[in-house]
Amino acid sequence: MEEKIMIKTYLLPAAVAMFVAAACAMPHGTSAGAAELKNVTLPPFEEHTLDNGLRVFIMETREVPLVTVRLLVPAGSAQDAPGKEGVANLTARMLLKGAGGRTAEEIAEYIEGMGGRLEAEADRDYTLLTGDFMSRDLGSALEIVGDVILRPEFPEGEYEREKSIVSAEIRGIRENPYYFATERFVEALAGDHPYAHPVAGSESSIGAVNRDDLVSFHGDFYSPHGAILAVVGDVDSKKALKSIKKELGAWKGTPVSRQLPKLGEQRFPGRRVIIIDKPDVTQSQIRIGNIAAGRGTPHYFQLEVANNVLGGGFTSRLMKEIRVLRGLSYGARSLQQQFEAGGVFYIVTFTKNESLREAIDVALDEVRKIREIPVGEEELESNERYISGLFPFELETNGHLAYWLTELAFYGLGTEFVENYRSRIDAVESAGVQEVAEKYFHVDDCMILLLTNYEGVKDQLEGLGRIEVIPFEDIE
Repeated sequence: MEEKIMIKTYLLPAAVAMFVAAACAMPHGTSAGAAELKNVTLPPFEEHTLDNGLRVFIMETREVPLVTVRLLVPAGSAQDAPGKEGVANLTARMLLKGAGGRTAEEIAEYIEGMGGRLEAEADRDYTLLTGDFMSRDLGSALEIVGDVILRPEFPEGEYEREKSIVSAEIRGIRENPYYFATERFVEALAGDHPYAHPVAGSESSIGAVNRDDLVSFHGDFYSPHGAILAVVGDVDSKKALKSIKKELGAWKGTPVSRQLPKLGEQRFPGRRVIIIDKPDVTQSQIRIGNIAAGRGTPHYFQLEVANNVLGGGFTSRLMKEIRVLRGLSYGARSLQQQFEAGGVFYIVTFTKNESLREAIDVALDEVRKIREIPVGEEELESNERYISGLFPFELETNGHLAYWLTELAFYGLGTEFVENYRSRIDAVESAGVQEVAEKYFHVDDCMILLLTNYEGVKDQLEGLGRIEVIPFEDIE
């Protein structure tokens, strides 16, 4: 029996964007501007659950004759089998390479003939199929979505080509110090957790994957149970639902277990310092961080403000101290990656080898300050206005709205996450910032990863922590 839920909410006119810049300049708590912006919310939408378990969200917007289709399947790289890391990514990339009796070229021509776009990609928690089409072509768009999700063919020739492309991309990351250092940092931090390995896998793990692995992964994890479809645009809900049932109602599959182990907190007393030794580099990549909160954390809004203060933008403390005042780097920021079973927090910057220790010390000092010294009212208000002022722009397009519908449903956040976003940000107090900084931003027990010329910088590293040196050539 189909379950139907009607959600009634209201969206401000498009003119809401005009208030954003003014709100960012207003004093904190100014009633007129703040009240207007706090009312930004989701347009009306319907939720249905099909007989096969597929959750469907349909949202009618009438601004332009376009529609976005976004299908989330809970089959991400965290489901990769040990030794075959990257199979989720390859499976996703192969969906459009032949399905339902069409070749890759025929699928591309079919989509281009509608003036549309359809892409597939895997992340750690899930695989996404996203597309944009003219509203009149929704039925045809859903037809091709049904083919690639239900009837992918994984043709051998296309598989070998795609595998070669992925392998080349992985090799390319080795030539990019920024991405290489970041991947190795997350890998070292997450340890043996399924989130540790890069979504694309490694050259050796990709080499171990064969076509049968893709077929098995698709059969095991591509199930309508837990999958979420959002259709947003200039559509009629009843007609859209009819087309969805026609193309995806026959999708079969059993519920898939998603009991991922929690990405448990790790502390490294005295600090763990990993050196990736690359003698030819003249600039050092710096990563500093620790295991942190997942997507469902009750501290989400405090963390948003705390991270923005520390390193979330051009006016952040890290940027000011490392770039503006000292000229140690062109950029410095702090990031949060939040997933279903946990997350990571880390600082990203780089500097010339000669100033490596200074840059590290400045970064650690800024983390220590936000942990120990309450953020001043003016700085707090400025950061909250910035975050709140930008949020309406995350609800502007069909793609944004489809993102929120699937994201809220997958992580179980509820529409109130969006409905109350600005007021929750505005309600964050200095004590709340300090609380989450103490809990999630580590200083003396964090992990530091440096991609640098060890011989050229080792004299700077005394007292930094327990050092492990790994030659660049020994890392795949």
